[in-house]
Amino acid sequence: MKQWLNTRFRQVNALGFVAETTGVIAGFLIGRIDDWESVPPVIEPRRIGIIDAVYVSENFRRQGIGSQLIGRAVETMRGAKAVAVETVYDAWNDASAQAWHRAGFAPWMVHAYRML
Repeated sequence: MKQWLNTRFRQVNALGFVAETTGVIAGFLIGRIDDWESVPPVIEPRRIGIIDAVYVSENFRRQGIGSQLIGRAVETMRGAKAVAVETVYDAWNDASAQAWHRAGFAPWMVHAYRML
């Protein structure tokens, strides 16, 4: 993870936020802003924000920290002229799905998965 973070934050399109309370890290968000195009190219290219990861420590959950991190990222991405923000979350995790839906996210393209 440390190596991935070092590589990610050297990229000019990367962004990250840390939530801190009384000197303790309560959570973080890692994202980026990028130009997206579909493969094959059937949808017009567009500038989008991508939220790669959001994490809130267990003892700080259900206090709105995740929502604040997501809100801050969305506003930053809007300011960078992104037209949409995307993320990936575990569809079977009800708490995660509800949190993303509360933040205004809804399925767009479904990425299906089959175990072999």
